[in-house]
Amino acid sequence: MQQLNIYYKDFLRVVSEEDERKHLYAACAAWYETPAGQFALEKIDKKITENLSEIFGYFALESGALLDLNHFLDESRVDTRFSLGRYAKTASVKADMEALPLDFDSIDLVIASHVLECSSDPHQVLREIDRVLVADGHCVFVGFNPLSFWQNRRSFCASAGTDFRHQLYGVSRVRDWLSLLDWKVNKISYASFRPSFMKGKLFDRLDKMEKWGSLYWPIFGNLYIIYAQKQVLAGVVSKPKWKRAPVLPTKVAINPTATSPRNTQNRDQQK
Repeated sequence: MQQLNIYYKDFLRVVSEEDERKHLYAACAAWYETPAGQFALEKIDKKITENLSEIFGYFALESGALLDLNHFLDESRVDTRFSLGRYAKTASVKADMEALPLDFDSIDLVIASHVLECSSDPHQVLREIDRVLVADGHCVFVGFNPLSFWQNRRSFCASAGTDFRHQLYGVSRVRDWLSLLDWKVNKISYASFRPSFMKGKLFDRLDKMEKWGSLYWPIFGNLYIIYAQKQVLAGVVSKPKWKRAPVLPTKVAINPTATSPRNTQNRDQQK
């Protein structure tokens, strides 16, 4: 009976985490329906498309809360592109980021939108991405910026509900996690500097804040985009012990009485 109670509690915990994760993805999609979210999505798509033009490979994966809203890989130069998600309707593979059904070192590019703040175990998400990426593979992370001027955390938490227990992970923390995996951060950019709670004409009148924000306070944007690259440290190769090569071949007879022309000339002068 006690064993059944344990199984029942584990089942309830799994169901609760599943419902919470689904609710978080829905909250992200709801935020992108706001004027600030729609504007941010356009900016994100433009920034990511510009950087994807320099990335090549065989397989590219897109996952996260923006699957049903936008496809960033449409302009990618990677040969084969597919999407993965548990709740996205347009996902070609139904799976979780915490357990990717992919082989080791098989993906060249990953687009991960809000996968860290929507997961109860962001470290496992990063480990899985690190596992499936090839050496020097690329990953683009999109996330809410907790340093936003307009308290983007509050607007997102309001959409997620009062039982929201996750926190938003800033750029510095994500960089620390990536450094533990020996990843390199190539670039960081920010998008959307207007308040997300404003709508209509008032939101349109503040369009100059986008220009001012990108110039004077870029780290306070509503969203961040991290362009990271997986690095694989080469093993230390021991140098072979080189043997000193003989000056002359072994099968050469040496004349002990031989002298150089200069020595012969000096000897003649002495006589």
